Amino acid sequence: MKAAFINSYGQFDQIKIGDIDRPEIDDHDVLIKMKAASVNPIDWKMVHGDLKALIKLKFPLVLGSDGAGVIEEVGAGVTEFNVGDEVFFRCDKANIGTFAEYFAIPANLIAKKPTNMSFEEAASIPLVGLTTYQALKEKAGMTEGSRVLIHAGAGGVGSFAIQFAKAFGAHVATTASKKRFVLLAELGADEIIDYQSQHIENELNGFDIVFNTLGDSVQEPSYKTLKKGGVLVNVLGIPEPLVVAQYTSNILVKLISHINQWRKEGLAAKYNAKYKHLLMYADGKQLREIADLIEAGKIRAIIDSTFPLAKVKEAFERSATGRAQGKIIIKISD
Repeated sequence: MKAAFINSYGQFDQIKIGDIDRPEIDDHDVLIKMKAASVNPIDWKMVHGDLKALIKLKFPLVLGSDGAGVIEEVGAGVTEFNVGDEVFFRCDKANIGTFAEYFAIPANLIAKKPTNMSFEEAASIPLVGLTTYQALKEKAGMTEGSRVLIHAGAGGVGSFAIQFAKAFGAHVATTASKKRFVLLAELGADEIIDYQSQHIENELNGFDIVFNTLGDSVQEPSYKTLKKGGVLVNVLGIPEPLVVAQYTSNILVKLISHINQWRKEGLAAKYNAKYKHLLMYADGKQLREIADLIEAGKIRAIIDSTFPLAKVKEAFERSATGRAQGKIIIKISD
C-alpha cells in the first residue's frame, strides 16, 4: 500500500512516499481503508524528532495521527462496528500512521463519522476535538457560564474550541489578528482580542479558564486575566511528571519534568491560579460525544487547505508557517 513515511529524523525532505506492507489486525482491531487524514503540529514535530525522548517509535515511521475512512475488516472480538461503517479516530501515540491507504486500530479508539460531514471534514476533528474536550472538561472543569480565554482562535484547535465551549454555554474570549475577526465572530466568540495591537491582561479579567495553545510566550499575561483559583491548561511543552512516567523510565527526562512542573506551578501560585498540562489521549467514547454535537449543528469543520498524499511535505510546510486558518487535510482516496 502507499504511505508517507520517514526512515530517520530530520527535515521535511526526509519524507518519502512509497509502498509498505498492509497492516494486519488483532481480535479487537479494525482495518480502515483511509479516506482522509489531517495535519497536526505533532506530525511534523515527529519528523524533527522533537518527541523522541518521550515516545519511542520504530523506522520506517509512517506519519499521521488521526483521520477518517471505511472499515474494511473487523477482528473476531469486535462487536460494535461492522465492515462498511464510516468512522473517524485519533490513534494512540505509540501507533501512528494514518497517512497511508490502510490503518489498523483498536476498535475502542474509533467512533462513527458524523453523518453531516464529509470524510475530509471528519478527518479534521479527532485530535483537535479530543484535545479541547480533555483540556476544557477534564482538566479545567468547564461548565455552563464559565468564562474561557482560548488563545489562537483561528487555528485548528482554537476554531474547534470556541464552538465546543459555546455549545456548553461558556462565555468565550479569544485572540487573533484582525483579518480573522469575522470568522471568529461566526464561530461564536464573545470577545476577540487583536494580539498585534492589544494586550490580553489589559482587556480581560475575571476569567475561570485559559486554554493555552501557544506556550510560554503568553503564560504570564494569561494568568493576569484569571480570577483567584482560575485554571490555565497548557497543551505545549513538557508534560506533567505522572504522564512522563507512563512513557519513559529515563531518569533525566523525569527530573526535567519535575523541575518544569515545579516552575510552572510556582508561577501559577504567584497569581493565585492553577497550572495544568494536557498530553491528549485517544478515546472513542469522547469522540462519540463530539460527533453528537456535530450532528446537532453545534460544531462545524474549518478547513484551511487540502493536499494529496503525494504532497505531505508541502502540507507540513504550510502547517509550520503557523498561518493556517483551521485544519490542513491529506486526501488519501476517493
